[in-house]
Amino acid sequence: MSRVKQFWLDMWQEGKIPFHQKTVNTDLLKYWPCLNLSLGAKILLPLCGKSLDMLWLAKQGFHVFGIELSELAVQQFVEDNHLTMTKSTKSGVIYYSTEGIRISVSDIFQLNADLIPKVDAIYDRASLIALPASLRQSYVDICLQGLKSQGKILLKTMRYEDKHIEGPPFSVTSDEVFLLYGSCQTITCIKSEDSQSIDNECLFKQGVHQAKHEVWLIQK
Repeated sequence: MSRVKQFWLDMWQEGKIPFHQKTVNTDLLKYWPCLNLSLGAKILLPLCGKSLDMLWLAKQGFHVFGIELSELAVQQFVEDNHLTMTKSTKSGVIYYSTEGIRISVSDIFQLNADLIPKVDAIYDRASLIALPASLRQSYVDICLQGLKSQGKILLKTMRYEDKHIEGPPFSVTSDEVFLLYGSCQTITCIKSEDSQSIDNECLFKQGVHQAKHEVWLIQK
C-alpha cells in the first residue's frame, strides 16, 4: 500500500479530518449556477469523504457519483445524515447508493476506467490540493477521462509560500492549474481572495499564516 493511501486511511481512522466541513461549502452555493447545468446532470465528486456538498447537489436534482478511498468515511456519511444506503459490490468494488447519490469505495488511481461513469461536471473542493505534486497530473487525467466533451469543472485551490511546508492541503499555483488542465478549452479563475487567517492547524504550525483561495471554472 502506498504511503499516501495509508496516510488518508489513518486520518479517517484516527478522526483527524480538518478538511471536512460541517456545512455546505459557501463557494459551491455561490458559483455552482455558473456551470448552467440541466437538472439530472451527472456530477463526479472525487475523494468525496463525507461531504455535505453531495447531499446539497442531490437535493438540487443532480445525480452525484462520489469516489472515496475510506469506507469508514462513507459509513460516517450514512450515519451522520441518517441515510438509508444500499451496499453492493460490482467487479470487486463496493458501492453505497441512495436516491441521487452513489459512492464507490475505491482508490481513484486504481479504479478501472470502465467503472467511472461519464459525467457532465466535476466538483473538486479539496481533492486536488489534498494530493502531492507527483500525483496531481495523474489525478486530473483520470478525472478528465470521465468528463464528457464540453463538460465543466468547478475547482477550488489554495496557494501559499510553500518552502519546506508539508501538506495537505498543498499549495497549487495558478500556473500549475493551467498546466494540469491545459488540454481543456477554457480555464477561468472566477474568485481570487486573500485570507489573513489559516484554519488548518497543520499549516499554521509550520508558519503559514495567510493564503490565497481561488475558484476555477474549467470547460473540457
